[in-house]
Amino acid sequence: MRFQPPRLVALAISLVAIACANSPERLPELDRRFYYNLEAPEDQKEFLELRDEERQAFLARKGLWERWLALPPKEREAVGRSDVEVGFREFAAFMAWGPPADTQTRDRTGRKVRIHTFIRCTSGPKAGRYVRSNLDCDGTSSETQISAENGVIVEIRYPD
Repeated sequence: MRFQPPRLVALAISLVAIACANSPERLPELDRRFYYNLEAPEDQKEFLELRDEERQAFLARKGLWERWLALPPKEREAVGRSDVEVGFREFAAFMAWGPPADTQTRDRTGRKVRIHTFIRCTSGPKAGRYVRSNLDCDGTSSETQISAENGVIVEIRYPD
């Protein structure tokens, strides 16, 4: 077979295009979890445009990489299963389920407690996914609430 430079150029262009994700769904699982925890839409857009090897430095600049490394191995493993338990750090819930749909801060007998509400689609095309609004489910949904004090989950409730 003869050497064909145009095919190599086309292949190189394709590989560069693939290296940058154009949708969060094309990101590797852990990167997708980080993507959803970036607060600003412009940060999310920039994250999608980065090559794989550039993402960790970007997350470090945003403070998310250090928060991830601060989680004990048990919690990091549980995040991959979308599993959260009392005693886990609050950030583990964000990485497992994405940003909460609602957050309230309450003073319970002199203690500041944050209550986060997470919405999970239970039917429809997004069944099993956590979303910001139950309207995003196109089906039914359920809620999970966590109470966190000093960054640690102290209670998990299922109000439905």
